[in-house]
Amino acid sequence: MKRILVIVLLFVLTGVWLFYTNIHFNGINSIQGLSNFRNGILNASSLHADEAPGSASVIGASKVYLDTLGIPHIYGSDINSTGYALGYMHARDRYFQMELLAYTVMGRLSEIIGEQGITSDKHWRIFDLEQRAERMLDSITVAAPELAAYLNSYEKGANDYLKQEDERHRDPMFTIWGVSPRPWKASYTFLMQWYLSHDLTYYDDYFNREEILEKLPDTLRNILYPLHSDGQLAIIPGSSKGHKEKTAANNSSRALVKLFGPDDINQYPETPSDRSLGSNNWVVGGKYTIDGQVFLCNDLHLFLAAPNIFYEVALNAPGLHAYGYTIPGVPLVLTGHNESIAWGITNGGWDVTEQYLLKTDDSHKDQYFIDGKWQPVEMKKVVIQVKDGGPREFTVQNTLFGPLLKKDSIKYALRWHPQRSANAPLAFWKMMQATDWNGFREALKAYDYPAQNFVFADKTGDIGVICAGKMPLKPAGYSGGLLDGTKSPIEGYISFDSLPQTYNPEQGYLYTANQEPQTNNSYFSSRWFDDLYRPARIQQMINSGKLLGAEDMRRMQLDVVDLSVNDLKQMLAKYSVDIKPGSNLDRVRKWNGELDPGTREAVFYRAYLRALGDVGKQLAGQLGVKQAPTHDQLTHFLLQYDSVTVNGQSIASRYYFNRLMKVADSIYSARYGDAAGNPIPGRAYVFSIPQITQLPGFEMKQAGIGGSENTINVNYTAHPVIRTLIEIKDGTIHSWMINAVGQTGRVNDENYAQQLPAWRENRLHRTQLTRNPHQLEAIADSIVFSHH
Repeated sequence: MKRILVIVLLFVLTGVWLFYTNIHFNGINSIQGLSNFRNGILNASSLHADEAPGSASVIGASKVYLDTLGIPHIYGSDINSTGYALGYMHARDRYFQMELLAYTVMGRLSEIIGEQGITSDKHWRIFDLEQRAERMLDSITVAAPELAAYLNSYEKGANDYLKQEDERHRDPMFTIWGVSPRPWKASYTFLMQWYLSHDLTYYDDYFNREEILEKLPDTLRNILYPLHSDGQLAIIPGSSKGHKEKTAANNSSRALVKLFGPDDINQYPETPSDRSLGSNNWVVGGKYTIDGQVFLCNDLHLFLAAPNIFYEVALNAPGLHAYGYTIPGVPLVLTGHNESIAWGITNGGWDVTEQYLLKTDDSHKDQYFIDGKWQPVEMKKVVIQVKDGGPREFTVQNTLFGPLLKKDSIKYALRWHPQRSANAPLAFWKMMQATDWNGFREALKAYDYPAQNFVFADKTGDIGVICAGKMPLKPAGYSGGLLDGTKSPIEGYISFDSLPQTYNPEQGYLYTANQEPQTNNSYFSSRWFDDLYRPARIQQMINSGKLLGAEDMRRMQLDVVDLSVNDLKQMLAKYSVDIKPGSNLDRVRKWNGELDPGTREAVFYRAYLRALGDVGKQLAGQLGVKQAPTHDQLTHFLLQYDSVTVNGQSIASRYYFNRLMKVADSIYSARYGDAAGNPIPGRAYVFSIPQITQLPGFEMKQAGIGGSENTINVNYTAHPVIRTLIEIKDGTIHSWMINAVGQTGRVNDENYAQQLPAWRENRLHRTQLTRNPHQLEAIADSIVFSHH
């Protein structure tokens, strides 16, 4: 009997084991699949160059030289063979990332990660971007056949790699998620543009802004929620205006619809956006440098994951010699240089999303009122295929403006302008081959989304900047709220020649840090107030009075001085704070604002910055609105005003200053300080770099890196994902670059996080753009493609 019970128990345990090892948890492959002897992750290995088989179907002839960082230096017999080789390399190093992002934008993420992708898919499917991408490729084929041929060559290279890769060499992420790679399409390049446009320009704060416009009087709104800011350093030199002019502009702002009553509580949901997404770039002319050279620097602040979204490459072919950062899926250099010009980018943050308040009623079901009559809402059934879950069906409703959506019971139409075109690849295609300002400017005439601030330098020492993109025209008086959905939308965009741009300015340098391009009558956005201190610090360092060299540029990129500390010092003086010797405030009063994570001052200041957010929310609540004033505008109120009046009630700035100090002390004690008031190491300045699908256990914890949203070296919710330093001297362009993580997305590859230690210290590696491959150094491997 005992023997029978043991046998039964073994059968039960075996059954339980088989059951659980075959279950797919949260879309991830089963334990059995993950540990498969031949094809599981335990046996996965990266593909070495000498294992890559040749192909009789390659396009042209090319050779790839791989350096010790995994950076490919591609030499092609023509441009299309270069595109083919880049497609092969992108697929080899980053295909899981490429497919993940493309399927996200197509609204097919659930096919990869299962049910947890449904919410994302429902959002993206309303834009119908998979079909739009195919139409964009058709359009490019007619308008720019050379670019279309290049994209098709890239597609061929990516798919040839996939055909040659066996499961043993596949990216482990495919095994972990239990999917196999599917073919790449040339049209997917446009999906990548829409992904970045969404990341950088898709806003959902219009209901909140509408509430401010309707509830707050002009005087109060100009203090706490202005359209422009005092002391704003605009991108275009000399275009900043004085306070009186800005106030007049703000007074012309008004609500264009009516949604809120004076006592209504704003409970409408919103999709939060990361306001620390942005970037820095600057170009410094010869009169500020040691040897009369020109420097152009760029660091891009995005959400940092592994792999990083950018991929470094050198492209060489007759008529093309370019170096810099591409995005896997986009075979074009987005920031970098060729042999004649250099360029860098930062996010423009322009307002290209619009929400139109619709008029509907129950007696006109599935209709909306526009231009004096009722129009039917277009209905389209959409099916989402869910891995391990079967199909899910929902209905997309469309209007003249775009998709019809709801916030609670309020119906509105969404018009997201980037959905309408995707010509950035054409602009970068032309830019890679430009040789001077005129060619650079001509390239950017095609550029649409996301709006970017392009700094420029060429080998003759000329410098410039163009704030490029398609900025939709807005109704008079518009300043960021809802638009009237009972009237047809305004069509048209600000002309290219009217966009903010300058060439060889008298001051001899230019910089952009996501600030307002220029203060004039054209509306670009109402969100300039998260980026006031970075541009001021960049200007301060360029105008330091000393001649600058490459090492100064490198150190600027690492700078963590937060100029907003000067506001706190002025507040301490204004409110005559009784400061105890040795206290946090005493230390801050004597401090230069450098956010060295090992210092008590920097740790307390992290608490203070958090407190500003908390107190801003409290002030918004007293004002009767949902959106808190920004850091800059809250401190502006505390410094410049003793009180403001809303609905007959006086709001004293002293109360909120005292509250700010109390909350800062509380946060410091609760989060960062020990019983003696000293900072606990590793508490304040810590973040993790997650794996791109947020898989637990794959994150890389980082500590000891200073910075905030206000510093040149941004380290908060966003981080510098890449940095470039370009020097133009004696007619020759040299550059140094760093990737925050590494070249490959394969977690089992030595290049996966290879550059992370150097990135922490900004130890940039010298790049190699040469027509002669025999001059390349530190080459570890090579791949030859030849057409038989």
